[in-house]
Amino acid sequence: MSMPLSVPRSLSARLGAFGASAALVAGAVVATAPAAEAEPVSLKSSYTCTTALGDQTMAVTVKIDLPTKVRRNKAVASRPVKMKVVVPESLVTPMRDVLGITALSGSASDIAYRVGAKKVPLANVTIPRTDVPASGAMTLKASGTAKGFRLKKPGKYVIRIPSSFTFNADNQDGQPVPSSPFPCAVAEGAPTKLGVLKVVR
Repeated sequence: MSMPLSVPRSLSARLGAFGASAALVAGAVVATAPAAEAEPVSLKSSYTCTTALGDQTMAVTVKIDLPTKVRRNKAVASRPVKMKVVVPESLVTPMRDVLGITALSGSASDIAYRVGAKKVPLANVTIPRTDVPASGAMTLKASGTAKGFRLKKPGKYVIRIPSSFTFNADNQDGQPVPSSPFPCAVAEGAPTKLGVLKVVR
């Protein structure tokens, strides 16, 4: 007849203490895990830019993580912002075939998004060098930083994409393309609302 396996009392106590400690740590991690403060939002809109080849309307998608609720006077931190700009074929073709541009890079300046009536800058918005395609439209991907802000009064604040900006475009040699910089503004009737931020006491 086999004898039951016994565990020394001291070892059993140590194992029990270890298990209790592990459970306590796990509980603490769960308890202190930060709640989600922001959620990703995006908006497909369009801007009209004045170029050397006439006014051109471009599809633009803006993506950013935004909080949905914040306490008054609490700072909302700066956060990354991404923009995708689709240059239409009607502009790409003459840019390539008439002006001899084979690549574009650049930046956006004089650009700010809105939180209610408050203008908040977008900083360091840059577009890396992108080759001009042999045909069709051209997609430019920009990235930058949406600066932080602070709101004093409780209420709901509509967050909107920039109403306008200046596009500084360079060619494959790093030289400004004809008529750069281009002024750009939200196309007539295009959507601007990214989301709504609720400020509480």
